[in-house]
Amino acid sequence: MTINNNNRVVFQVTTSETGIFIKDFLRSKDISERALKKLRNNGKILCNGQTVTWRKVVSTGDEIVLVYPTPVKNRYLQPESIPLKIIYEDADIVIVNKQPGICVHPTKAHPTATLANGLMDHWLKNNPQASFHAVNRIDRNTSGLVLIAKNSFSAQKLFLQKQQQMLSRSYLALVQGKVVSRTARVDLPIVKCDGQTTKRQVAANGQRAVTCFEVLDYFRDCTLLRLNPETGRTHQIRVHLSHVGHPLVGDELYGGSTKKIGRHCLHANQLSFFHPRTGQAMIFELPLPADMARASG
Repeated sequence: MTINNNNRVVFQVTTSETGIFIKDFLRSKDISERALKKLRNNGKILCNGQTVTWRKVVSTGDEIVLVYPTPVKNRYLQPESIPLKIIYEDADIVIVNKQPGICVHPTKAHPTATLANGLMDHWLKNNPQASFHAVNRIDRNTSGLVLIAKNSFSAQKLFLQKQQQMLSRSYLALVQGKVVSRTARVDLPIVKCDGQTTKRQVAANGQRAVTCFEVLDYFRDCTLLRLNPETGRTHQIRVHLSHVGHPLVGDELYGGSTKKIGRHCLHANQLSFFHPRTGQAMIFELPLPADMARASG
């Protein structure tokens, strides 16, 4: 299987796959029902260069080409030249070390100067057909690794990995006080606070949220943790740590002190997944950022 021009995916039918309908062949490649409908209505499905229907039976050696529709330009997502720390990029994905203070994508409060705006500008110069699909999102003041798919096919494959818990991520955090338990699993539901646009709290009627952590080091008045969230609720790590009495250093919203640093000390340091095209295992890791290292002293 290959991908070219961002919106074309090519498969080769093997001997073991011969004799089945093309729809079943594509479903075996993890192409979702939604993606198939999009291809049927707005794109193309070709077999050896000819447009075909779902009833086409594939044979050994057939070349199946999916031509995804050209992404519609989002008028609310304008290219902006902003500094980017790109860790890795190919035709399908880009990994960025997002800096604190930058949103992943535009919001009502922060409609411009986001990671998405910066990447749209970056792609104008070298990959104009790329489209922005954030696979993992982190808060504006959280730093670290963000994975972006650059086409519909890659986005669908990566979101499926996320759903099947094949995409894993971990964080480094500085929390206030000494965390006594060397390891712990926090399984507490989270709900949006009444009258608040972003703040969350632990509540029995909330959505299930699970965060695992281990202690990495102790400092004079704070603890360095590695965290692995099993779910992905808004502010999950921040809420859970605050609830157990150890808010993030710098997290004013959830009770942390801002004396040492002006942002919450949370860093997305590790990300692992399988490449949507090749299936190759991809692992990316970042060290503790300098501002968090200073805040630990």
